[in-house]
Amino acid sequence: MIPERGKGMKKPSKLSVRMFLLLLLCVVMPLAGTCIYVRVSMEHFIQEKLSEKVIQNISRGERNICDNLQNIAALTNVFVYDEDLQRRITDPNTSEYDNTKYFDQMIHKLSIASGFDFVQDMKILLFDDYSRIYSNWSMNYQDYQFLLDQDWVKKSRENNGHIVWSMFNPAYIIGEQKDQTYISLAKSLLNDYTTGNVIGTLIISIDQKKFSDLLMEYAYAGDMAYVCVGEGTVLLQNDTQGLIHEEDIRNLFQETEKKKSGNLRYQSAGGNFLISYYTIPKPWVFNDQQMKVFHFTNYQEVTNQVEMIGHRMNLIILIVICALVLILYLSIRMLVKPIVKLSGQMEIYTLDMDLKNIDMKRSDEIGQLNRSFRQMSINIRHLFEELKNEHEIKEKYRYESLRAQLNPHFLFNTLSTIRWMAIIRGADNIVDGIDALAHILKYSMSRENCLVTVAEEVENIRNYLYIQNCRYGNHCRLEMDLEEDLMNLKTAKFILQPIVENAVIHGYDKEREEILIRIYGSAEEDNLNIYVEDDGVGISPNVIRQFEASREGRIKESKLTGIGIKNVDEYIRITFGNEYGLAIESLKTRGTVVLFTLPVIREEKSGDEKGDDCR
Repeated sequence: MIPERGKGMKKPSKLSVRMFLLLLLCVVMPLAGTCIYVRVSMEHFIQEKLSEKVIQNISRGERNICDNLQNIAALTNVFVYDEDLQRRITDPNTSEYDNTKYFDQMIHKLSIASGFDFVQDMKILLFDDYSRIYSNWSMNYQDYQFLLDQDWVKKSRENNGHIVWSMFNPAYIIGEQKDQTYISLAKSLLNDYTTGNVIGTLIISIDQKKFSDLLMEYAYAGDMAYVCVGEGTVLLQNDTQGLIHEEDIRNLFQETEKKKSGNLRYQSAGGNFLISYYTIPKPWVFNDQQMKVFHFTNYQEVTNQVEMIGHRMNLIILIVICALVLILYLSIRMLVKPIVKLSGQMEIYTLDMDLKNIDMKRSDEIGQLNRSFRQMSINIRHLFEELKNEHEIKEKYRYESLRAQLNPHFLFNTLSTIRWMAIIRGADNIVDGIDALAHILKYSMSRENCLVTVAEEVENIRNYLYIQNCRYGNHCRLEMDLEEDLMNLKTAKFILQPIVENAVIHGYDKEREEILIRIYGSAEEDNLNIYVEDDGVGISPNVIRQFEASREGRIKESKLTGIGIKNVDEYIRITFGNEYGLAIESLKTRGTVVLFTLPVIREEKSGDEKGDDCR
């Protein structure tokens, strides 16, 4: 029963609802997930990139500090290896004034030659064993003896000329602030440079604030840096606002105690920070303790910016979702209507239907369906045309073959009578000619199978050329180069004779005594290649072009004679497929070679396999 129109329209509506809900689900959820993923990924990406940049800057700052500490240590060699200075401080009779003057000259030369910026800010002090003191500063009313009682100074005198560092020296200059500290080193001077008796003690000190400035040389504005040792004891820091407390440093030191470097987020009373930390490797240790640097970057501003961008993204996505919902709703309504219309046209389609009323100009998928529908109709019509043409070609070849037989049954019986008459009269050459012609007629009469062996097809060529030699006086010579395996393969009947006939008729050169025809071949994978080559006058390029144009379908009529090359090629392609057929080549010297490309069909293949029946 044909459904009512009103009921029929409900189906598109239900389909529209399902498509709408499906697309809505497929769009909203991915967008929501994408929003969360992008926001989290963006925050993580910013944190990682910022941390990488900060760690690079920390490493550069730490290398800068290590280089400066190494330069301070290297300055001690100037005093250790100065022979004149050693002579002066070991001689009790030298004038203290002259020694002090010489010491000041050394400091002056050192500040010029070393190129070290901190030389002028260093506190350099030298004690000899005769209680004489030489320094580049004159405070404390020349009261320096208390330094010799410091543990780190005493240790240097027992350390055989090795440097002893002290990182937490309080201010020992009268008038300086109490919270001012120094980085100091002490080294003993020996009478033979590296071993022997102690002849003096060298102390070099520098304000730690100078090194605090080095930490921030590669830092961002507003960043803070802490250099710690031990359990979180602060060595250097530049937190002028006091945002980080000692308890925070101790907690961070304990949290990162087993890690050499890394980054983390830290919330303190001073704000939200991104902390990157790095441990200075050995041998740069102070008092047998490794230094760890904590670099604080205010992460609150970054967080605020990320949240602001996230809110904007949420708003944009919400607007996009609403717009998509509206667009999906309208698009589905527009999509279903032409699909129903096209479906109705396809239901009443017939092969001879006029498709001009179908809209082919649409640029959307419906237009593509319309064009595909029209192309399908065209392809079907072309297929019927090709089948019709193939049938006509096959019938034409069969007609030509039958006509060429010239009523073989009557001729065969007549030739049999003439043969016996020739035998009675002793005309052996006539007998051989009649036998050859009889074999050809018998070969053409055997129609029970369309396929024959290559050996049978070649034997037919031998008989044909024998008859030609009888007619024209042995002017054809045949050479065969086919292996036995190839001779047992199957092929189509009467495909070699037209090509050999063309060579004999059109290739014979009257100025020569004979024409040589060579038949050879090979089997490569699934293809059987048979070559028919002659040394005649050759084929003209025009004929080759005409054959190739006809094979490609550019021309429909050919002037090739008889059954000819064109018909043989078409018969092979119809029988075995378009990938098989003939190819012609004119040799450079003289002659022509024709290549037969055929399938490999063996004797044991059953009759329903490829090529065993006539199509």
